[in-house]
Amino acid sequence: MSQKFNKFPARIYAKTVLEPDLDIYKKKFQDALFEINFAHCIMLNQQNIINNKEAGLIIKGLKRIREKGNLSKVNFDGNFEDLFFLLEQKLIKSIGIDVAGKLHTGRSRNDMEHTMFRMELRKELIVCAQDYIKFCRKLLYRAEKGKDEVVLLYTHGQPAQPSTLGHYLGAVVEFTIRDIKRILSNIDLVNNCPMGAAAITTSGFPLDRYKIANLLGFSGIVENSYGAIAGCDYITSSYSSLKLSAIHLGRFIQDLITWTGFEVSQILVPDGFVQISSIMPQKRNPVPLEHLRLMLSLVSGGSDQIINTMHNTPFADMNDSEREVQAEGHRVFKKMRRVLPLLSDFIESIHVNKKSVLSRIDKSMATITELADTLVREEKISFRQAHEVAHEVSKLAIYEDIPLTKFNYEVFKKIFRENIGSDSILSSDQFRNVCSAKYFIEIRNLPGGPAMPSLEKCFTEYKKDIKQCSDKLLKIQKKLLQAEKSLRDETQKVLELVIGVNHG
Repeated sequence: MSQKFNKFPARIYAKTVLEPDLDIYKKKFQDALFEINFAHCIMLNQQNIINNKEAGLIIKGLKRIREKGNLSKVNFDGNFEDLFFLLEQKLIKSIGIDVAGKLHTGRSRNDMEHTMFRMELRKELIVCAQDYIKFCRKLLYRAEKGKDEVVLLYTHGQPAQPSTLGHYLGAVVEFTIRDIKRILSNIDLVNNCPMGAAAITTSGFPLDRYKIANLLGFSGIVENSYGAIAGCDYITSSYSSLKLSAIHLGRFIQDLITWTGFEVSQILVPDGFVQISSIMPQKRNPVPLEHLRLMLSLVSGGSDQIINTMHNTPFADMNDSEREVQAEGHRVFKKMRRVLPLLSDFIESIHVNKKSVLSRIDKSMATITELADTLVREEKISFRQAHEVAHEVSKLAIYEDIPLTKFNYEVFKKIFRENIGSDSILSSDQFRNVCSAKYFIEIRNLPGGPAMPSLEKCFTEYKKDIKQCSDKLLKIQKKLLQAEKSLRDETQKVLELVIGVNHG
């Protein structure tokens, strides 16, 4: 066997794994590692596992290393395995192994790593929730502005019924609120601390797991110590919520792309979001929508990558859920941070093409359902009978290319008489009004419908939901700020016990 493989780390292992791992540690998890060390030291001191002097020396040594920032400058040289051991080496060099060596009492890289991962994933989820709440507020604002802007809605890719932009965007607001709630739910899941689980079975030392959790801003602990280092559902669930969000927004964006198409031309896009062709002078390409669709596809695919990495792995501490996959996951969140502000401003900018919308409503007979409904209510016939009358009217109007609002009233009466056996009681004015988009929308005032009173009730509820989400997020952020202050205050208190007030 070649001698070059007899000493750890083998050169190829160092180059392909340990060096890249160290870069990930330094860029992504260094701050979390220092905070964990401070919190663990404070807890060890309060539990009388280390004395005041030892705690003071450890904290002073850690602060000195952090302030110099020299961990970021260190390249992998094979004298340490990862950032944990690098920091420990520097602390030992600074204050001696007899004191520095006590910091690792009762803990393992296993519980430390998953605590780091949760702390950083928590940050990503919080930023994502913030961005989503801002987006949802802008979306609701545009929906309120569009509560009387008539649009044509589609089913199966074909014109279906008229509604308003406000009603349509209200549906987007609703699923966005549900996506926000899923993200907030995952913050709750992530926001439990593994520290104290050690390798897998806790420790014989009298550690206070809740103390460390509080100092690090967690709402509680991961109760089962094996699950604390083996469970990956906090990862899979978080990226599942991100994937679902990307899918839902992607469907919305696909509608917008259809609506901007020349043949549909339901919405007009201002020049700021239009790119021209390099050769065709007439082209107006709303390219930002394509970029949004692409980015959301990458978010969805990137989330799948993280989730699928967990597939068929053992229920144990494993590298498959650790540094590399965590860093890849953060890139997915970074893509989503590009999507939401761009989509927000795009939605704010659009205008309904009224002329095009009304023309297509007329040509597609999109209000014909209300003619059938009115015949049921006014003529006291069954819906199936009314449907037959309306069907013949629409078929003839489409064949002759006549808008429904201009359909010959006498021909309608003839069709009614032939199908029902009696004369219709609808007047010519009633017939025209019933066939209008305005009437179609106004009469649909059931809960969730597009009529103004119903829509405004929905908007009121959406505002309440958004505020509840915002309040919950602010509560989480407030607790984290309080924990940061407590950690600073308690590290300072330890220093003051040993080296005097205002030192360190």
